[in-house]
Amino acid sequence: MLHSIWFWVVIILAPIATVVGTLARLAKREPPMQLPPGVAPGTYRRFDDDPPEDEVAPYKDTPPRQP
Repeated sequence: MLHSIWFWVVIILAPIATVVGTLARLAKREPPMQLPPGVAPGTYRRFDDDPPEDEVAPYKDTPPRQP
């Protein structure tokens, strides 16, 4: 009887321990990425810096589709 109680305790606690361990691992903060020399952290491309239309279109011979 005692062996069957420990079996069910392990069966119930194993998924709980797995979820707690996974959440603890996901909650850890990752170290900052190594940026190449000359790149400032936090910079990003803004909308007013969009490339010209001919650089954006992947296929120049296809007309744009109408929605």
